[in-house]
Amino acid sequence: MAPRFPTSWVDQVYAASSIVDVVSNYVPLQKKGQRHWGLCPFHNEKTASFSVNAELNLYYCFGCKASGNIAQFVMEMEKYTYPEALLYLAKQFNVPPPPIMEDDPEAEQRRSLRERLYEASKEAAVYYHDQLWLPEHSEALEYLHNRGLDDSVIRRFGIGVSPNEWDSLLIHLQGKGFSVEELQQAALITVKENTRYDTFRDRIMFPIINRYGQTIGFGARAMGAAQPKYLNTSDSLIFNKRFNVYGINLLRKMRSLDQLYLVEGYLDVIALNQIGVGNAIATLGTSLTPEQVRLIKNYAPEIWIAYDGDEAGQAATLRALDVMQQEGVKARVLRFPDGLDPDDYIHQHGENGFKALKPVLGMAFRLMHLEAQTDMSNDEQKREYARKACQILQVITEPVELDYYLGRISLKTGIAKEVLAQQMQQGHKNKSNSLVQPPLTRRRMRETVSYPQSEFTLAALLATGKLPENLVVTTDFEDGHLRAIVEALQEGKSPASIMENATDEEMRKVAGELFNRLPDLDKTETLAAAEDCLRIIRTSKLNDRIKQLSEELKNQDGDQKSLTLYLISELQAELEKQSQHQAH
Repeated sequence: MAPRFPTSWVDQVYAASSIVDVVSNYVPLQKKGQRHWGLCPFHNEKTASFSVNAELNLYYCFGCKASGNIAQFVMEMEKYTYPEALLYLAKQFNVPPPPIMEDDPEAEQRRSLRERLYEASKEAAVYYHDQLWLPEHSEALEYLHNRGLDDSVIRRFGIGVSPNEWDSLLIHLQGKGFSVEELQQAALITVKENTRYDTFRDRIMFPIINRYGQTIGFGARAMGAAQPKYLNTSDSLIFNKRFNVYGINLLRKMRSLDQLYLVEGYLDVIALNQIGVGNAIATLGTSLTPEQVRLIKNYAPEIWIAYDGDEAGQAATLRALDVMQQEGVKARVLRFPDGLDPDDYIHQHGENGFKALKPVLGMAFRLMHLEAQTDMSNDEQKREYARKACQILQVITEPVELDYYLGRISLKTGIAKEVLAQQMQQGHKNKSNSLVQPPLTRRRMRETVSYPQSEFTLAALLATGKLPENLVVTTDFEDGHLRAIVEALQEGKSPASIMENATDEEMRKVAGELFNRLPDLDKTETLAAAEDCLRIIRTSKLNDRIKQLSEELKNQDGDQKSLTLYLISELQAELEKQSQHQAH
C-alpha cells in the first residue's frame, strides 16, 4: 500500500520529533555519555538496558533486543498504526498537518473513526454531566451528596447521570451529527436486530479519561438494587479496560510523586482526591493487569495498594502483588480494618485517620495474610505456616531482607532460623527444572543476533558517516541483512528510515543493534578500523576462494588445470599484498 503522507512531510515530522521527550513520558531516562538509559518498557528488568539515541531518534534494548525509531516506539506503546503514530508526533511537536494526503482509504477511515469516537464519548460525558443538575435528576445528585461528594469534586471528575429512558442519549447525539454506527462502535448505544437503545440508563456515570485527556469510556454505577452494580463500557476501537486506569488524566500535571495509591473503585479515587490525595488511580472493574502496571509504574517509584479490607479485597491485593512483582515494581499495602473500603474508611475516620495509616511492604502483607489463615495455636498448622512462609520468601534476593523475615517467622513459630533456611534450600531443590530455569522467552531475549563480526563492525563504521565514499562496497558483505542495510546507507537513507522500512523482524533487530553500537571514533580512527575490517573480510574471501579452487584442481587436467593454477597464484599474490599491508 502506498505511503499515506508525502515523504517530505514525514521527514519533517522525524526532524522535529525528539525520541527522548517521547520515551520520557513512559520511562525515566538518565543520560550517560551520548545516550539516554532507562528500564525497558517491553520486558521486566532491574538494571537499565534500554538505550535511546537522541541523535538518530532510535531506541534499542540490550536485554530483549526490542528496537525501532520514534514512530515505532509510539506504535508499540499506544497500539497505533503507522499513520496514527505520525499524526500523534506531528501534534506533539507542532508540525503542521500534511498539505497533501496520499491515498490510503483504509488508514484514513480508521483514523477518522477513532477521532469521531473520541468526540462522541466527550459529547456523551457532557450530556450526562449536564443531566445531573436538572430538577428531574435531583435524586442522583442527592445520592452523590450523601456519599460525601461536594459539587466541586463532582465537576472536577465530570460525574453525571444517564436518564432512565431508552434513547435519550441516542437522540441527543444524532442531533449532534453522529451516526448510529458511530455510537454503536463507541459502545454508547446497543443495537439488537431492529432495536437500538442507550447502553447506560438510570446510572451514575463516571467518565473514563486517558492520559491525554480524551474521554474513552464510562463506568456506570447503579443507584438502587439494579444489577450489575457497576457496568463498564465494552471494548472498542478507543477503549480496552486492560490498558487503562481511572484517574490517570489527573496525574499529568503532578511531578516528583513518592507513590501512587491503587484502589478498586471510582468512588475511592474521588474520596481520596477530595481530601487532597490526588495521586490515586483505580482499575476498571477487572483484576490488575501487567499492561496497567506498565502504564502507571513510571509515575512514581512505589505503588501503595489500598484495596477493600474484606476477604475479596485481600485476595485481589495478593494477585496485584504478584503482577507488580513480575513487572519489577516496589509495592506496599494499606490495610483497612473491619472490611472497609477507602471511601468508607475516610467517611468514618476522616482525612487525618486515613493519612495516619502506615503501609506495610508487600512481603510483610503476604506473611500477615498467611498467618491470618492459620490457627497458630495448633502445632501442625504452625509448621504448615512455616513451610508456606518459606516458599513465599524464595523470591527474595537480598540476604539482609531474607534474614529479617526468617527472624520474624522464627519468633512466631519457635523454629530456628537455621532450620527455616534449610527448608528454603530444600524448596529450591524440589523445584522442577522448568521452574528453576528462566522461561524460553527470557532465554530468547538474551540471545544475540548472529552475523559475521567483521561485517557488522564495518557496517557500523559506515553508518557513522565518517568513511570516504566508495571505500566500502556491498560485495564485501555476505550477510543479507547487513548488505541490505549498507545498500540503504549508501543510498543516503537515515537510520530511522532504515528501521522503518526493515523487510522483516530479523533485519529490524540487526539494524537496531547496529545503530546502537556505533563506534565513538574520530575520522582517522574510523578509517583505520574500517581498513582492518576490510582486510579481514577480503583475506577470508581470498582464502575461501583458494580453498575452493584447490578442491576443483583435483579433478582437472590440461588447459583447465593450468588456468586454475594461474588463478590460484594470482589470488595468493593478492593475499600476500593484504598481509604485507597489514604488517605495515
